[in-house]
Amino acid sequence: MFYADVFLLQNLCMDYLAVMGSNLFLKRGKRGIRLFLVSALSSLCGLFLLLSVKDPVWYQLLAHFVLNTGMVAGCFGIKSKKQFLENWLATYLAALLLGGGMEWLQEQRLFYRHQYMQMLAASVLLFSAAAYLMQFRSYGNYIFSCRLKKGLRSLELRAYWDSGNQLRDPYTGKAVSILSYQKAKDFWEAERDAVRYVPYRSLGEQNGLLWVTDVDFLEIRQGKQRIVIKNAAIGFAEEGLLEGKDYDMILHAALLDEGERINKKRKSRAGGGICT
Repeated sequence: MFYADVFLLQNLCMDYLAVMGSNLFLKRGKRGIRLFLVSALSSLCGLFLLLSVKDPVWYQLLAHFVLNTGMVAGCFGIKSKKQFLENWLATYLAALLLGGGMEWLQEQRLFYRHQYMQMLAASVLLFSAAAYLMQFRSYGNYIFSCRLKKGLRSLELRAYWDSGNQLRDPYTGKAVSILSYQKAKDFWEAERDAVRYVPYRSLGEQNGLLWVTDVDFLEIRQGKQRIVIKNAAIGFAEEGLLEGKDYDMILHAALLDEGERINKKRKSRAGGGICT
């Protein structure tokens, strides 16, 4: 006998765990509520497909290549073809790992007749595998979830930690992180935000001038810990420099070390709290 509510709940759990695993491994920084709502909508659409499409071949094609693709797009967006493909493959592999884990548990008769315990055990295997694989990612390739705050404005973005970015503002001594042109255009307000011109050198520019402004703070998330740089200096990249990348900003090489030192000082003063 087919139980629609059981099918819906199982699909929701599987989809949500798959996109959460991809979000963790790829460091996309998407909020859990967004992933949950998109997974719930995908599960409802999956139930509709099952009840309306009688041909099993067509059902499998639509479920795997149309419905799952739409779920990935809804969860992570379509910023670039490369990033979307990474999201799609990671989510699909996560779903396969979950399904394979549950099938193996059934064959071993572990948690027999307790499907949700099997799902829980399979999810532990999935997230353990994701955490293990993340250990092999080079520290220099880390992409962090970040937030800029200035007044009432707030901007969520992804930032690449680049050991080659050594640019400092010669007037204030601050480390300068470089924001993409499009994000800067959306965030900066000409009437309110003062800018200064900071000289820089690069491979294609020996005597360049970079627009730089200060924000109230730059928050960098490292797992459960947050690093907060107050009065951070943010430079505006030229149009086309960072567009199409998997990140929106290039962090200064020293920011993580500086942030950790600030955290330790505040931790000692506050008796063990994490900088917020």
